[in-house]
Amino acid sequence: MQKSIAILIVLFATAMIGINIAQPTSATATTQDYGRSGKTQFGIRSLSGSYATAGRADGFQSRSIGVTEFDGRGGVTRTVRINTNDGTGGRILIDITAIGTYTVDRDGTCVLYLTNFLPSGNTSEVTYDMVIRKTSKGGGRGLLIADELESIQREAGVTASLVEESLTRRVGVR
Repeated sequence: MQKSIAILIVLFATAMIGINIAQPTSATATTQDYGRSGKTQFGIRSLSGSYATAGRADGFQSRSIGVTEFDGRGGVTRTVRINTNDGTGGRILIDITAIGTYTVDRDGTCVLYLTNFLPSGNTSEVTYDMVIRKTSKGGGRGLLIADELESIQREAGVTASLVEESLTRRVGVR
């Protein structure tokens, strides 16, 4: 009986080791692709195409949606519609357009520099720190394409102090 239990324990342990080897963690499976150097491959072309944005600021004080277009060469344009508190218990919509530039580091961190054009005719300069969360192949020369990003604006926003955005690549949209 003890010999049978020992054999079952060995078989169970062997099966568990095999399962762990055969199935990598989801983070490794979805966010990393190794090139010849053994390191993740990100570059300026990793951001290319149209991305839907969904933003939030100071909890639910302000929310936004928009479209950001990356040209794959460091240039970016975007439009954003902000839905925010009007100060009297109601809501107002604020439409902002922006142009700017971006950088992408080999580790998938990015910086976005924008000039916002406000409805009042004024402009504001903002900087976003971003990280690529999810990728797919197709950036050329082994680079990965960013499918999902998270970002935080360094400066206070138009309607709130802490601005966060999620970006998702719109496959098939040019």
